[in-house]
Amino acid sequence: MFKKVRQLDRNIWIRFGGETITGIMMFMIAPFLVLYYADKLDSYMLVGIIMATGPIAALLGSMIGGRLSDIYGRKPLMVIAIVGDAAVLIGFAFAESFWPLLLLNAALGLTNSLFHPAASAMVADVTEPEQLNEAFGLLRMGHNVGAAFGPLLGSAVLFIDRSIIFFSASALFVVYAIILLVFIVETKPENIERNPEEKLVSPFVILSKDKVFLAFVGAGIFISMGFSLVESMLPVFLKESLPGLPDSQNPFPYLMGLNGLMVVLLQFPIAAKLSGKPFGKVMLAGATVFGIGMILLAIVPAFLFELGTNYFALVAILLVIYALYTFGEMIMSPVQMTFIALIAPEDMRGTYNGAASIQWLIGSVTAPLLGSFFLEGGSGGYVLAAVGLACIVSGFVYLALDRAIQKTARMKKTA
Repeated sequence: MFKKVRQLDRNIWIRFGGETITGIMMFMIAPFLVLYYADKLDSYMLVGIIMATGPIAALLGSMIGGRLSDIYGRKPLMVIAIVGDAAVLIGFAFAESFWPLLLLNAALGLTNSLFHPAASAMVADVTEPEQLNEAFGLLRMGHNVGAAFGPLLGSAVLFIDRSIIFFSASALFVVYAIILLVFIVETKPENIERNPEEKLVSPFVILSKDKVFLAFVGAGIFISMGFSLVESMLPVFLKESLPGLPDSQNPFPYLMGLNGLMVVLLQFPIAAKLSGKPFGKVMLAGATVFGIGMILLAIVPAFLFELGTNYFALVAILLVIYALYTFGEMIMSPVQMTFIALIAPEDMRGTYNGAASIQWLIGSVTAPLLGSFFLEGGSGGYVLAAVGLACIVSGFVYLALDRAIQKTARMKKTA
């Protein structure tokens, strides 16, 4: 397993280092922003609207970012996006009201959507198909080092002076951009001709022509909603389920820390173990475990609070549930990225990754709005449980999709 890791391209290792450092800074901020918004605005609906603006802006970025990386290269898009992230983070240090926060979330969504299609295409450019699970698993492990340590560090600093984190994160993003500019090697395949007059291909055109890819994206929307609900709204849901508990004792930082630690320790071995396994069966298993974890998160906190459970025992039980949720997440994530890399034509890798991001954009827009609507009525658990059930259904869609692909392949061989 470790021999395979050492064989990965230098570009991937540079990104691994960058994902680790920037991940720590971002996870020092992200888990607590929703609590900050809720306290500042005193409206869950306004919080939901702010959380939804980023994905809406990212829709624009996904339409152009992937195709631009296919035309002009992966490296320029990645550098521009990281510099944009740095500028937006400085803005957060000064934002105090609804409209500035809304605009900054939109800007952050736009810059992130420019980075990821180009970065994912770069991985596919330099990695052999049989090593894609390992490559994406390694990068996700680096990102989740941040998830392991960022929330715990953030809980110690953010409630004292959040501007310290924003300025520090912005500085590190600038350093990462310089590293990308100097050390990353452009990987866009040389046989892809650059034509400045070439029209950008809309992700919707890709989806309309590739029915297999359309089914994949459709199934992924509910998975995306699950991720978004848990990562953006779970702190507020726990606040609702555990009334009277101060923000400093909200269990969410500990859950995020466990999530990151599990991914750091287990993501790569799991990705390597699943390499070559049937896509549909793997995704069904992952989506089922993931969905059950969400359903338990919806039911158990309020139930334990009603029983008068000791705080430490309550946190321990929630950690076990979150471990289940994280295990499902670890099964699905690298397999999804590998599937996109394998079905995308060489000259359209960036475009396909941009189109695939639509599932995350739709989920990230609808989940906060639904979550905030139900939270306003004091019933956030209903939407969490419903989306968890929908994730399990998506697992069966993935299984049917894989069987349809295999049947088509067999028919072509016998034709």
